[in-house]
Amino acid sequence: MASTSRRIQRSPEDAGRRLTDQTLSVLAAIAADPGQCNTALAADAGIKAKGQISRLLSRLARLELIENTGGGQAMGAANAWRLTPRGRDAYQRRVSRREAGR
Repeated sequence: MASTSRRIQRSPEDAGRRLTDQTLSVLAAIAADPGQCNTALAADAGIKAKGQISRLLSRLARLELIENTGGGQAMGAANAWRLTPRGRDAYQRRVSRREAGR
């Protein structure tokens, strides 16, 4: 029997609702200084484990909240992360809710 996988489309509203403090720290670092590599983002967000930042960035990219605009590993270059319009919207909504005390 063939296995089928479904890609769940999440709305920006859903993504914004599920942002943890650590995820929000990474998005804030990307918003403040687009084009940073994994190592710089980990330092800015206080993440010490190299694998942890890689998994988090991969998850955010799958949710289409960030995009890698660098050459990446395939080209032997560093990643360069930027917020997508969807990521910017989700981040702004989360910040607005946090400021409003929700």
